[in-house]
Amino acid sequence: MPACILLLRIKKFFIPLPWFLVWCLGAPFVLLGWFVGHIWLIFDPDSYPMRAASESWRVLMLLMNLHGTEVKVDTGTENILIKFI
Repeated sequence: MPACILLLRIKKFFIPLPWFLVWCLGAPFVLLGWFVGHIWLIFDPDSYPMRAASESWRVLMLLMNLHGTEVKVDTGTENILIKFI
């Protein structure tokens, strides 16, 4: 299940962010990188950046599968919570 909302809490303020917009807007760029990476590897198979670009679909899967992830940072002065719902 993809994460839809990112709850960001800094001290006592909650900020709900629409996380689905991040991966919806990022998906075309990831797919473009995947396509260009595979095409370029035909011409230069030893290119590390293009090998990384051809595996960029994994980034999209990572962004979509953050549902339920919760990160808490508690320092002496600040409390930060990041939660994907």
